[in-house]
Amino acid sequence: MFIETVCQVCTCFRLPPNGRFTVGRQYSFKYLIDAERVMDDSGEMITFPENMFQSCFEHFEEAVTSYSPMLEDRTTYCVYLVICGLPPALEEIKAYAKNMQVNYLQAKKALIQGRNLIFSGTAYHTGKILKKLSSFQVHYEVEPAYPYDF
Repeated sequence: MFIETVCQVCTCFRLPPNGRFTVGRQYSFKYLIDAERVMDDSGEMITFPENMFQSCFEHFEEAVTSYSPMLEDRTTYCVYLVICGLPPALEEIKAYAKNMQVNYLQAKKALIQGRNLIFSGTAYHTGKILKKLSSFQVHYEVEPAYPYDF
């Protein structure tokens, strides 16, 4: 899932008296009442009066950017392969072998519990594991609940 955001951008054509700027480079800015706040090359927000801003910046436009909240999610997700009955079914063994990168015999031997942890990690990597698992006819659980599409 990606979220689009719109921000105002301008181009510096004359160095202003405050901040660190580069002529010809684009900068994001925010309108304030009778002023604009511009992020300079060092990441600092510099506030300029309207007339100063217009004497140093031009080509005002909007830029559309996107980001994925999944990439900023710091939750650790655990993915469990749930075995419906013992001995495990062929599809369960194949799913375990593929995700754990072991051979068939190792997978069959490892699946002695009804619920088997096969992954623990970030939202991004959890999505990759869930996509792999969805190609098999198996039951799996994710804790906490995984809020993203995969």
